[in-house]
Amino acid sequence: MLFREFFERLGVRYDATPVDDLIEIDLTLQGLPGIQLLSGKLQGARYRRMRESGDPTEDVGLVVNAGGPHLISQRGREVVLGDGDATLVSLTEPLDTTHRPPGDMLVLRVPRPQLAPRLADAQDCVLRRIPYGTPALGLMTDYVNVAWQEQTLADGDLQRVLVPHLYDLMAVAIGATRDAMHMAQDRGLRAARLHAIKQDIATHLDQAGLSVSALAARHRCTPRFVQRLFETDGTTFTEYVLAQRLARAHRMLTDPRRDSEKISTVAYDCGFGDVSYFNRVFRRSYGAAPSDVRAQARQAVHGQLAALGGHHAVPTVYARHELLAGDAERAVRPEV
Repeated sequence: MLFREFFERLGVRYDATPVDDLIEIDLTLQGLPGIQLLSGKLQGARYRRMRESGDPTEDVGLVVNAGGPHLISQRGREVVLGDGDATLVSLTEPLDTTHRPPGDMLVLRVPRPQLAPRLADAQDCVLRRIPYGTPALGLMTDYVNVAWQEQTLADGDLQRVLVPHLYDLMAVAIGATRDAMHMAQDRGLRAARLHAIKQDIATHLDQAGLSVSALAARHRCTPRFVQRLFETDGTTFTEYVLAQRLARAHRMLTDPRRDSEKISTVAYDCGFGDVSYFNRVFRRSYGAAPSDVRAQARQAVHGQLAALGGHHAVPTVYARHELLAGDAERAVRPEV
């Protein structure tokens, strides 16, 4: 089994006893300074994990169950994790797990000596269930997912920022000391909340009514707290939302697939309720009117197509706009 051979090279032995007709193993391992992230599927069998090497490293893993009942046994105790639940396990002692479909999970592996001083009850936190809905657990999971999607994990400089934040969030989710909690409030929790709020903004960017109050209600905090998060990031809520809307509008205006849409449609789709205001702030940000940016994009595509096969290769939509290029009214008035 390639799965067993892979882990044996790491000094770990896995024995598997099938419990379902289908055994599915699909894991991704990402190493960071001081932490390892493992995500994917491991289901269809009862797995017994034992360390075989003489490595004195004492590691623990925070196991987050993304889907399917997950039975974990260790030290004569056992816990069943429901969807979204988590628990801490020792990675130096024998460990038994049985994960039913779909079998998705996330594991954060860290050295115990690095994590233990942050925990209020480090001796008795192994195999204690951390229920779904625990705020720090949700923030940590979202933070990892966002970092993975944005390829933050591959950037060395960002890794050095990300890892302390993950330690903070792990400690708070498991049960942090008072000092660790204070540190997390100023560092990991703050960064994770800002990430979550920025994701929320991206989802609702097309809504003209997007506001600090609406965000605060969804994230169960005060509007002033949201404002302070952006202030610590060197901006304001209003400035950030405007910049994101303008960036989205610029992408849409330069997208040939949306070439036939009116400028007003682009503005409304980006959350601007006033087209005149949109034209004004867009010009201030990009040094050109929206119609000029679109015209430049058309010319660029026209040039590329002409270089490939001559003017006969230009799509109808671009030829149509060439016929209108001499329209004096369009030249002096933004298209709406």
